[in-house]
Amino acid sequence: MRLVTAEEMRLADEAAINEYGIPGLLLMENAGQAVVRQAEKMLGTLSGKKAAIFCGGGNNGGDGLVVARHLYNRGCEVRLYFLTDPDVFRGDALTNYTIIANMGISGFQLYEGNRLNVARMALWSSDIAIDAIFGTGLRDNVQDTALAVINMLNESDTPVISCDIPSGLSSTTGKPLGAAVKAKATVTFGFCKLGLALPASRPYVGELVVADISLPLQVEENLGSRRELIDEEFCRRWLLPREVDSYKGDFGHVGVLAGSLEMPGAAILASKGALKMGAGRLTAALPMAIRNAFTAQLPEAMLLATSDNEIGGVATDNIETLASFPADARLIGPGMGRDELTLQMIRDFLPMLTVPAVLDADALFAICGYLRLLKKSNVPLVITPHPGEMAKLLGVSIADVQGNRVAVAEGFAKQTDVVVVLKGAGTVIATPEGRIFINDTGNPGMATGGSGDVLAGMIATLLAQGMVPAVAAACAVWVHGRAGDLAMGEGGMAGLLAGDIVEKVPNALNSINR
Repeated sequence: MRLVTAEEMRLADEAAINEYGIPGLLLMENAGQAVVRQAEKMLGTLSGKKAAIFCGGGNNGGDGLVVARHLYNRGCEVRLYFLTDPDVFRGDALTNYTIIANMGISGFQLYEGNRLNVARMALWSSDIAIDAIFGTGLRDNVQDTALAVINMLNESDTPVISCDIPSGLSSTTGKPLGAAVKAKATVTFGFCKLGLALPASRPYVGELVVADISLPLQVEENLGSRRELIDEEFCRRWLLPREVDSYKGDFGHVGVLAGSLEMPGAAILASKGALKMGAGRLTAALPMAIRNAFTAQLPEAMLLATSDNEIGGVATDNIETLASFPADARLIGPGMGRDELTLQMIRDFLPMLTVPAVLDADALFAICGYLRLLKKSNVPLVITPHPGEMAKLLGVSIADVQGNRVAVAEGFAKQTDVVVVLKGAGTVIATPEGRIFINDTGNPGMATGGSGDVLAGMIATLLAQGMVPAVAAACAVWVHGRAGDLAMGEGGMAGLLAGDIVEKVPNALNSINR
């Protein structure tokens, strides 16, 4: 699903109007009718129902006027409230105001404070409320009458449908600008707005409906946006069913460099994630002290003969062996430890890579201060930092990373020429070319030790199968989140373990091609 900014949506509307001759009035009509269809879906028969409609003074208010007309024609009792003087309407919004005025549909002007109580009483007795106060162009914090109305809507039990975006919500960050409507459903027009796909918006958006308003296909094709919401349809295009005459060599050989005496589970979980994602073969290079435990957990995996250094990690002397081993993709870092011998071994190994690789956990710690190793890489790299690791790589605070996750991931990907998987709620995948993917599967129960190891192994499998790095990351992230959701459905969020997630990966894959 394509994601756009407010400016990109404005340009799309302008192109439809100026280049293809579609009247703006028709686009507004189509938008309003989509909201009415959602109201009908939520309420059933509209005749005899009561609707409270709150309109601002711009085109979003014009959308609300279209909704008012169609609800009235369907037999609804329409209570219409204006947050500004209707004299401010211009263009298509003014045309729709003129139409409802000629139909005898009157409204109250709520900028007069003493009428708020009238609206509050009407709202309490309404079956549905329509939020058409602010659109995607809002930049400043809401205040005065708008703030009072938004709070009133949120305090009411009446379900709210927001037109295009919940009023008060930033279309870029998905965060409230002071306050925002908490909608039961949001009908967004043309394309999904970026902010609606971000985790911060979830308490406000409700059910998200992307409404077709008859924009020409060429408008989408010419749109500059390179952002996409990962969904099941996206994954289905890439994660195809296996052919009947397949054999293990068709599904990639993953080489894993992971684990330590203190963290043997990281190597096990990462390798299990790779195998459960469908790797045909997997070979792990591990410290000798954890090989028996690893093999006991994963008899399907193979081991690469390596020697240990003096503190029990994989020794630097093994680099030639590691580099020459014929894997199709490599995973480096989970649970290896942060002693200087190990970190230097990782740094020495990176320039010798000849196949795509995933760098996770301690491999990310190893490259802090050595980002040139990423830029100089001869092979595609995918890095999988959580917010703390991303902050460490950039030398900033976690709050700085979380404040604008999309921009942070996008900037780092361009700076270092790697694919960035910035983990967390609404995982962001960014490419050096400026493509952005945002994930909407997963749940807070997945914030648990080892979950990232599983994901890193899953990405490595898709790389080994020849998938483009950005698509491999996007598909693995979505499947990982779906597996977490399936695991949560059985046992709840509290106590969800990485081992629970990895066991559900095949089920998540099956759900795509069922």
